[in-house]
Amino acid sequence: MVITLMTRMQHATESLGVRLVPALLFGALLAGGQLFHSVLDSIMMFAALATGRAPFGYLDWLGALGWSVLGNIVGSIGLVTALRLARVSREIAVERSRQR
Repeated sequence: MVITLMTRMQHATESLGVRLVPALLFGALLAGGQLFHSVLDSIMMFAALATGRAPFGYLDWLGALGWSVLGNIVGSIGLVTALRLARVSREIAVERSRQR
């Protein structure tokens, strides 16, 4: 949700300075708020495995990675794509009528 909000805020402007503010603020929010981020968590788990001191194994890491992939697929198709298509249905109809 935080990443999506940041992306939408950045796409709402052409100003590079205004685009940097959400990146810095939301990056700090992700790190400081200890929010979950599948890519970051996977990198941290893999780095822990590389040190040899991780209290889990490679299969645990692969399991967590699998859940992350599944969650990203469901979220991207179900929450992002479907909602965007529902929101722009009128614009799609207008564009199709122009092409005829």
